[in-house]
Amino acid sequence: MKWYEVRISAKREAYDAISDMMMSIGTNGVAMEDPAGILKEITCADDSGYLYDYIEEDILKNAYNDGMAVIKGYFPERENIDALIKLINDNISNISKYIDTGEVKVEYCELYEEDWANNWKQYYKPFNITGNIIIKPSWEVYSGNKDNILIEMDPGMAFGTGTHETTRMCALLLEKYIKSGDNVIDVGSGSGILSIISAKLGAKNIIALDIDEEAVSVTRNNCRINSVCHKVKVFRGNLESINNIGEYLNNRKTDVVVANIIADVIINLSEAVRFFVKEKGLFIASGIIKDKKDSVLLEYLENGFECKEIVEEGEWVAMAFICPGFL
Repeated sequence: MKWYEVRISAKREAYDAISDMMMSIGTNGVAMEDPAGILKEITCADDSGYLYDYIEEDILKNAYNDGMAVIKGYFPERENIDALIKLINDNISNISKYIDTGEVKVEYCELYEEDWANNWKQYYKPFNITGNIIIKPSWEVYSGNKDNILIEMDPGMAFGTGTHETTRMCALLLEKYIKSGDNVIDVGSGSGILSIISAKLGAKNIIALDIDEEAVSVTRNNCRINSVCHKVKVFRGNLESINNIGEYLNNRKTDVVVANIIADVIINLSEAVRFFVKEKGLFIASGIIKDKKDSVLLEYLENGFECKEIVEEGEWVAMAFICPGFL
Protein backbone atom coordinates (compact mmCIF):
# COMPACT_ATOMS: atom_id res chain seq x y z
CA MET A 1 0.00 0.00 0.00
CA LYS A 2 1.24 3.49 -0.86
CA TRP A 3 1.27 6.33 1.68
CA TYR A 4 2.12 10.00 1.87
CA GLU A 5 4.77 10.88 4.44
CA VAL A 6 4.32 14.50 5.52
CA ARG A 7 7.42 15.97 7.16
CA ILE A 8 7.07 19.08 9.31
CA SER A 9 10.21 20.82 10.53
CA ALA A 10 9.43 22.89 13.65
CA LYS A 11 10.73 23.62 17.13
CA ARG A 12 10.55 20.58 19.38
CA GLU A 13 8.42 22.53 21.91
CA ALA A 14 5.62 22.42 19.35
CA TYR A 15 5.81 18.64 18.90
CA ASP A 16 2.79 17.71 21.04
CA ALA A 17 0.54 20.38 19.57
CA ILE A 18 1.49 19.52 15.98
CA SER A 19 1.20 15.78 16.67
CA ASP A 20 -2.28 16.25 18.15
CA MET A 21 -3.26 18.31 15.13
CA MET A 22 -1.97 15.65 12.73
CA MET A 23 -3.89 12.93 14.56
CA SER A 24 -7.07 15.03 14.49
CA ILE A 25 -6.96 15.38 10.70
CA GLY A 26 -6.50 11.66 10.11
CA THR A 27 -2.85 10.64 10.11
CA ASN A 28 -2.25 6.93 10.54
CA GLY A 29 0.90 7.48 12.57
CA VAL A 30 3.21 10.15 13.96
CA ALA A 31 6.93 9.99 14.63
CA MET A 32 9.56 12.57 15.54
CA GLU A 33 13.18 12.87 14.50
CA ASP A 34 14.86 14.77 17.33
CA PRO A 35 18.58 14.03 17.59
CA ALA A 36 19.14 16.86 20.09
CA GLY A 37 16.45 15.51 22.40
CA ILE A 38 17.92 12.02 22.34
CA LEU A 39 21.42 13.33 22.98
CA LYS A 40 20.16 15.40 25.91
CA GLU A 41 18.46 12.40 27.52
CA ILE A 42 21.48 10.19 27.14
CA THR A 43 24.12 12.65 28.30
CA CYS A 44 22.03 13.41 31.42
CA ALA A 45 21.63 9.76 32.33
CA ASP A 46 23.55 8.21 35.23
CA ASP A 47 25.01 5.62 32.88
CA SER A 48 25.46 8.01 29.96
CA GLY A 49 28.72 6.43 28.91
CA TYR A 50 26.95 3.18 28.17
CA LEU A 51 23.97 4.79 26.47
CA TYR A 52 26.13 7.15 24.42
CA ASP A 53 27.53 4.14 22.58
CA TYR A 54 24.07 3.47 21.16
CA ILE A 55 23.80 6.74 19.24
CA GLU A 56 24.38 6.40 15.52
CA GLU A 57 27.09 8.68 14.14
CA ASP A 58 24.71 10.40 11.70
CA ILE A 59 22.38 11.27 14.58
CA LEU A 60 25.22 12.94 16.47
CA LYS A 61 26.08 15.05 13.44
CA ASN A 62 22.58 16.56 13.48
CA ALA A 63 22.17 16.83 17.24
CA TYR A 64 22.69 20.58 17.48
CA ASN A 65 20.02 22.08 15.26
CA ASP A 66 18.66 25.12 17.14
CA GLY A 67 15.96 23.11 18.86
CA MET A 68 14.32 22.02 15.62
CA ALA A 69 12.81 18.58 15.11
CA VAL A 70 10.99 16.82 12.30
CA ILE A 71 7.46 15.58 12.95
CA LYS A 72 6.35 12.96 10.44
CA GLY A 73 2.75 11.97 9.76
CA TYR A 74 1.45 9.25 7.46
CA PHE A 75 -1.66 9.48 5.28
CA PRO A 76 -3.17 6.95 2.84
CA GLU A 77 -2.80 7.66 -0.87
CA ARG A 78 -6.53 8.35 -1.25
CA GLU A 79 -6.01 11.77 0.39
CA ASN A 80 -5.99 14.89 -1.79
CA ILE A 81 -2.42 15.82 -0.97
CA ASP A 82 -2.64 19.48 -2.08
CA ALA A 83 -5.71 20.09 0.09
CA LEU A 84 -4.06 18.20 2.95
CA ILE A 85 -0.89 20.31 2.86
CA LYS A 86 -2.98 23.50 2.84
CA LEU A 87 -4.98 22.26 5.85
CA ILE A 88 -1.76 21.44 7.72
CA ASN A 89 -0.27 24.87 7.01
CA ASP A 90 -3.48 26.59 8.14
CA ASN A 91 -3.50 24.60 11.38
CA ILE A 92 0.18 25.30 12.08
CA SER A 93 -0.49 29.00 11.55
CA ASN A 94 -3.06 28.80 14.33
CA ILE A 95 -0.75 26.78 16.62
CA SER A 96 2.00 29.36 16.16
CA LYS A 97 -0.21 31.96 17.89
CA TYR A 98 0.23 30.04 21.15
CA ILE A 99 3.52 28.14 20.81
CA ASP A 100 6.84 29.11 19.27
CA THR A 101 6.94 26.79 16.24
CA GLY A 102 10.03 28.39 14.72
CA GLU A 103 10.38 28.62 10.95
CA VAL A 104 8.13 25.77 9.88
CA LYS A 105 8.75 23.81 6.72
CA VAL A 106 6.19 21.29 5.40
CA GLU A 107 7.17 18.69 2.80
CA TYR A 108 5.83 15.35 1.63
CA CYS A 109 6.89 12.28 -0.29
CA GLU A 110 5.35 9.00 -1.46
CA LEU A 111 6.45 5.69 -0.01
CA TYR A 112 5.30 2.16 0.51
CA GLU A 113 4.29 0.68 3.85
CA GLU A 114 7.26 -1.63 4.16
CA ASP A 115 9.65 1.32 3.79
CA TRP A 116 8.41 3.28 6.82
CA ALA A 117 6.86 0.81 9.24
CA ASN A 118 10.08 0.46 11.24
CA ASN A 119 12.26 3.45 10.24
CA TRP A 120 11.35 5.51 13.32
CA LYS A 121 12.90 2.90 15.62
CA GLN A 122 16.44 4.08 14.91
CA TYR A 123 15.74 7.21 17.00
CA TYR A 124 14.35 5.44 20.07
CA LYS A 125 17.05 4.28 22.51
CA PRO A 126 17.15 3.44 26.26
CA PHE A 127 16.99 6.50 28.51
CA ASN A 128 16.26 7.66 32.07
CA ILE A 129 12.76 9.11 32.28
CA THR A 130 13.48 9.79 35.98
CA GLY A 131 16.54 9.17 38.11
CA ASN A 132 15.41 5.60 38.86
CA ILE A 133 13.19 4.63 35.94
CA ILE A 134 14.67 3.46 32.63
CA ILE A 135 12.59 3.27 29.45
CA LYS A 136 13.96 0.65 27.10
CA PRO A 137 12.60 -0.10 23.61
CA SER A 138 11.61 -3.76 23.42
CA TRP A 139 14.08 -4.36 20.58
CA GLU A 140 17.10 -2.88 22.41
CA VAL A 141 19.48 -4.45 24.94
CA TYR A 142 20.13 -2.72 28.27
CA SER A 143 22.74 -3.77 30.82
CA GLY A 144 22.92 -0.70 33.06
CA ASN A 145 22.13 -0.31 36.76
CA LYS A 146 20.25 -3.41 37.91
CA ASP A 147 18.60 -1.47 40.77
CA ASN A 148 16.70 0.80 38.40
CA ILE A 149 13.09 0.16 37.43
CA LEU A 150 13.24 -1.08 33.84
CA ILE A 151 10.24 -0.57 31.56
CA GLU A 152 10.16 -2.00 28.05
CA MET A 153 8.11 -0.13 25.46
CA ASP A 154 6.99 -0.84 21.93
CA PRO A 155 5.04 2.36 21.35
CA GLY A 156 3.96 1.81 17.77
CA MET A 157 4.15 4.64 15.28
CA ALA A 158 1.43 6.86 16.73
CA PHE A 159 1.95 6.95 20.49
CA GLY A 160 4.29 8.34 23.10
CA THR A 161 7.77 7.00 23.66
CA GLY A 162 8.20 8.86 26.95
CA THR A 163 10.86 11.27 25.72
CA HIS A 164 8.67 14.37 25.91
CA GLU A 165 8.70 16.78 28.86
CA THR A 166 5.02 16.22 29.62
CA THR A 167 5.47 12.48 30.10
CA ARG A 168 8.66 12.93 32.09
CA MET A 169 6.99 15.33 34.51
CA CYS A 170 4.11 12.89 35.01
CA ALA A 171 6.60 10.11 35.70
CA LEU A 172 8.41 12.26 38.27
CA LEU A 173 5.16 13.06 40.09
CA LEU A 174 4.01 9.44 40.01
CA GLU A 175 7.37 8.32 41.38
CA LYS A 176 7.06 10.88 44.16
CA TYR A 177 3.48 10.24 45.25
CA ILE A 178 2.35 6.71 44.38
CA LYS A 179 2.23 4.38 47.38
CA SER A 180 2.23 0.60 47.38
CA GLY A 181 -1.31 -0.71 46.94
CA ASP A 182 -2.72 2.47 45.37
CA ASN A 183 -5.45 2.41 42.72
CA VAL A 184 -4.74 4.55 39.64
CA ILE A 185 -6.66 5.74 36.58
CA ASP A 186 -4.59 6.79 33.53
CA VAL A 187 -6.66 9.05 31.26
CA GLY A 188 -5.40 9.10 27.68
CA SER A 189 -3.01 6.19 28.11
CA GLY A 190 -1.45 6.35 24.62
CA SER A 191 1.30 3.73 24.70
CA GLY A 192 0.48 2.82 28.32
CA ILE A 193 3.74 4.18 29.68
CA LEU A 194 2.24 5.92 32.74
CA SER A 195 0.06 2.92 33.58
CA ILE A 196 3.10 0.65 33.48
CA ILE A 197 5.17 3.08 35.56
CA SER A 198 2.36 3.13 38.13
CA ALA A 199 2.31 -0.67 38.25
CA LYS A 200 6.09 -0.89 38.62
CA LEU A 201 5.98 1.68 41.44
CA GLY A 202 3.63 -0.56 43.42
CA ALA A 203 0.10 0.46 42.44
CA LYS A 204 -2.29 -2.45 42.86
CA ASN A 205 -5.00 -1.73 40.28
CA ILE A 206 -4.62 0.55 37.26
CA ILE A 207 -7.26 1.48 34.71
CA ALA A 208 -5.89 2.74 31.38
CA LEU A 209 -8.32 4.75 29.23
CA ASP A 210 -7.95 5.97 25.67
CA ILE A 211 -10.49 6.88 23.01
CA ASP A 212 -8.27 5.53 20.23
CA GLU A 213 -8.66 1.84 19.42
CA GLU A 214 -5.03 1.50 18.34
CA ALA A 215 -3.84 3.10 21.59
CA VAL A 216 -5.84 0.51 23.52
CA SER A 217 -4.13 -2.25 21.55
CA VAL A 218 -0.66 -0.72 22.03
CA THR A 219 -1.24 -0.29 25.78
CA ARG A 220 -2.33 -3.91 26.15
CA ASN A 221 0.71 -5.12 24.25
CA ASN A 222 3.10 -3.04 26.38
CA CYS A 223 1.44 -4.29 29.57
CA ARG A 224 2.04 -7.82 28.33
CA ILE A 225 5.70 -7.06 27.55
CA ASN A 226 6.15 -5.72 31.10
CA SER A 227 4.16 -8.53 32.80
CA VAL A 228 1.68 -6.14 34.44
CA CYS A 229 -1.56 -7.33 32.77
CA HIS A 230 -2.76 -8.60 36.16
CA LYS A 231 -2.61 -5.02 37.44
CA VAL A 232 -3.67 -2.96 34.40
CA LYS A 233 -7.10 -3.13 32.79
CA VAL A 234 -7.41 -1.25 29.50
CA PHE A 235 -10.63 0.28 28.21
CA ARG A 236 -11.56 2.29 25.14
CA GLY A 237 -13.34 5.47 26.22
CA ASN A 238 -12.98 8.50 28.44
CA LEU A 239 -13.44 9.03 32.15
CA GLU A 240 -17.14 9.79 31.89
CA SER A 241 -18.04 6.93 29.53
CA ILE A 242 -16.66 3.89 31.37
CA ASN A 243 -19.35 2.27 33.51
CA ASN A 244 -17.38 -0.55 35.12
CA ILE A 245 -14.55 1.49 36.68
CA GLY A 246 -16.19 1.28 40.09
CA GLU A 247 -16.62 -2.46 39.78
CA TYR A 248 -12.95 -2.98 38.96
CA LEU A 249 -11.94 -0.82 41.94
CA ASN A 250 -14.33 -2.71 44.23
CA ASN A 251 -16.70 0.27 44.16
CA ARG A 252 -14.12 2.50 45.83
CA LYS A 253 -12.78 5.78 44.59
CA THR A 254 -9.25 5.75 43.28
CA ASP A 255 -6.12 7.14 44.94
CA VAL A 256 -4.64 8.79 41.85
CA VAL A 257 -5.88 9.94 38.46
CA VAL A 258 -3.18 10.93 35.97
CA ALA A 259 -3.92 12.68 32.68
CA ASN A 260 -1.21 13.61 30.19
CA ILE A 261 -3.40 15.22 27.55
CA ILE A 262 -4.05 18.88 26.66
CA ALA A 263 -5.05 21.86 28.80
CA ASP A 264 -8.58 22.29 27.43
CA VAL A 265 -9.46 18.65 28.12
CA ILE A 266 -7.94 18.89 31.60
CA ILE A 267 -10.12 21.92 32.30
CA ASN A 268 -13.19 20.01 31.10
CA LEU A 269 -12.36 17.14 33.48
CA SER A 270 -12.58 19.33 36.58
CA GLU A 271 -16.13 18.25 37.40
CA ALA A 272 -15.77 14.57 36.53
CA VAL A 273 -12.50 13.95 38.38
CA ARG A 274 -14.12 14.49 41.78
CA PHE A 275 -16.43 11.53 41.21
CA PHE A 276 -13.48 9.17 40.77
CA VAL A 277 -10.77 10.37 43.18
CA LYS A 278 -11.16 9.79 46.90
CA GLU A 279 -10.92 12.65 49.38
CA LYS A 280 -7.28 13.75 49.70
CA GLY A 281 -6.45 11.65 46.64
CA LEU A 282 -4.36 13.11 43.81
CA PHE A 283 -5.11 14.34 40.32
CA ILE A 284 -1.89 14.67 38.29
CA ALA A 285 -2.31 16.67 35.08
CA SER A 286 0.25 17.32 32.34
CA GLY A 287 0.31 18.42 28.71
CA ILE A 288 -0.40 22.01 29.78
CA ILE A 289 1.33 24.72 27.78
CA LYS A 290 2.51 27.65 29.93
CA ASP A 291 -0.02 30.03 28.40
CA LYS A 292 -2.81 27.81 29.80
CA LYS A 293 -1.26 27.31 33.25
CA ASP A 294 -3.31 29.97 35.04
CA SER A 295 -6.56 28.85 33.39
CA VAL A 296 -6.08 25.25 34.56
CA LEU A 297 -5.02 26.30 38.04
CA LEU A 298 -7.96 28.67 38.48
CA GLU A 299 -10.46 26.06 37.27
CA TYR A 300 -9.35 23.50 39.85
CA LEU A 301 -9.01 25.93 42.71
CA GLU A 302 -12.55 27.17 42.05
CA ASN A 303 -13.74 23.55 42.19
CA GLY A 304 -12.26 23.03 45.65
CA PHE A 305 -9.00 21.31 44.72
CA GLU A 306 -5.77 22.18 46.52
CA CYS A 307 -2.65 22.59 44.41
CA LYS A 308 0.03 20.36 45.91
CA GLU A 309 2.82 20.89 43.39
CA ILE A 310 3.57 22.54 40.05
CA VAL A 311 6.43 21.34 37.84
CA GLU A 312 7.62 23.17 34.74
CA GLU A 313 9.98 22.12 31.97
CA GLY A 314 10.49 23.95 28.71
CA GLU A 315 7.14 25.28 27.51
CA TRP A 316 5.18 22.73 29.53
CA VAL A 317 3.57 22.50 32.97
CA ALA A 318 2.40 19.60 35.14
CA MET A 319 0.29 19.97 38.28
CA ALA A 320 -0.63 17.74 41.20
CA PHE A 321 -3.93 18.56 42.89
CA ILE A 322 -5.39 17.23 46.15
CA CYS A 323 -9.01 16.28 45.60
CA PRO A 324 -11.72 17.65 47.91
CA GLY A 325 -14.29 15.42 49.54
CA PHE A 326 -17.28 14.77 47.31
CA LEU A 327 -20.31 12.47 47.58
